[in-house]
Amino acid sequence: MDGVDAHAARGAIRTHLHNLAMISKPDLESIAKTLSARSFPTRFAVELTAQCNLRCSMCHHPAMKRPKGVMPFPLWQRCADQIARAAPATQVWFSFCGEPLLEPELLLTCLAYGRAAGLQQMCLNTNGMLLEERWSRRLLEAGLSQVVIGLDGFSAQAYNRIRVGGDRDVAYANVERLLELRRAMPEGPQVLVQFIAMDENEGELELFREHWLARGAVVKARHKLSWGGRFTTHLCTPDDERIPCPWAVTMMHVFWDGRVPRCPGDTEGDESVGNAWQESLSALWDRLSSYRDLHLERRFSELPERCQSCRDWMVGRAERIDGRVGA
Repeated sequence: MDGVDAHAARGAIRTHLHNLAMISKPDLESIAKTLSARSFPTRFAVELTAQCNLRCSMCHHPAMKRPKGVMPFPLWQRCADQIARAAPATQVWFSFCGEPLLEPELLLTCLAYGRAAGLQQMCLNTNGMLLEERWSRRLLEAGLSQVVIGLDGFSAQAYNRIRVGGDRDVAYANVERLLELRRAMPEGPQVLVQFIAMDENEGELELFREHWLARGAVVKARHKLSWGGRFTTHLCTPDDERIPCPWAVTMMHVFWDGRVPRCPGDTEGDESVGNAWQESLSALWDRLSSYRDLHLERRFSELPERCQSCRDWMVGRAERIDGRVGA
């Protein structure tokens, strides 16, 4: 990179750093203006497996009590076909309450089917510990739009406090190899590394950012979720500034066994609205419309009890930092 390009890159990064100030005070009303009644979700999360290989400090999974299994392929086929017919541009995320790479062959089979069915945006969220080279190569060629790897710490000390059971050096090496393989390809998914701001990684974002921008990744920085009020966060937006919850208004989730929870914060499925084995996704989404209407009409006091302690509507947008000139 010559001096002009280096100066431009530093300027771009400084601009993004300024934008990251939004992490401490999200512009919630600008988000609220994008929310409206929809005939189908814009994001759909698929729980390929409810098992996980880590016990992360900011995650609900270690305390999760419901049965943990693997999604049968015919259930995914049923979901993929319906999404492709109703809204093929829906972002389909292989994530939620488990690590998808515990079932790598099933994941690749699901991606191949989704691509054949006509799904336009399939995304993967992983902790990176199982990103061996053989899987990385195949995933990069599988038709994914995005791969998001949750790392959250730069130092081994911070990483180990957050990503309990993981190995910082293994995860970093896996992601660096994935990026190297991606650079050698003419096209493929965008690779993002995620940093969730929390007490355990305070002061590490700058080092994290510099490390990954230098290696061609996009850095995704965001607030910590409360997961329906289970975790404390630093967010403290007054109730009179509350907005409709973006998660509730735009997203739909399906557990490995087909159950559809009312919202992402209902990780146990205590308030399941039905099962994707028995009913169409459109019918299940319609069943949730009265709940979404309460959000959109700002009748927050009428929302279910779980919503009263949830702080996830405060989180705001994630900041995406790309240090490439012209990006």
